[in-house]
Amino acid sequence: MTDTPEHIKALQLKIWLSKPPMERLRQMMADNESLMKFWSGTHKKDKTKDVEHDLLKPEKTEAKDLHKRSGFN
Repeated sequence: MTDTPEHIKALQLKIWLSKPPMERLRQMMADNESLMKFWSGTHKKDKTKDVEHDLLKPEKTEAKDLHKRSGFN
């Protein structure tokens, strides 16, 4: 992020590097798993949203048929 001051970034790096390598690896893997779950959940929601949206839209052919049957040619 660009809004984090440099002295805070330096402090975060110092804290991160003070952890043992296995702890850093475990944390990185846990963070990665959380991100993957989040993004896969978002992808599923988007597909569902698109399907619901598509179900609500009348097909072009249906609209033409309705127009013809209504007598407004």
